[in-house]
Amino acid sequence: MGEVSVDIPAPLSEGIIFCEVECVRACCGIDAVSTDPALIEAWCRQVGSAVVVEARRQLAELVTVVEDRSHRVTSTFLNHYTSDEAARRQLLDFLAAFDAGLAACAASPP
Repeated sequence: MGEVSVDIPAPLSEGIIFCEVECVRACCGIDAVSTDPALIEAWCRQVGSAVVVEARRQLAELVTVVEDRSHRVTSTFLNHYTSDEAARRQLLDFLAAFDAGLAACAASPP
């Protein structure tokens, strides 16, 4: 099985950094990033709806790559490697939770 390295572009990376409050990604990977909707909403208010729309587009592209089980996925930025299906599921769950927070922002009035 091959391996794909993914970059996390801005503005999605900036939203993730904003929510990196539990620890640091270099130590704890995606567990360092809070998916608390209130925290994600605070970032959304700072950056505005156009940026949120772009971050969601980037996130959707990332999910497509991670869902492709023909390869393992590694991300230096997220400090995560899908070494097995449990690690892939953990990453997909994280991405889904982050997207849910972004979607709530996109759906709420300014």
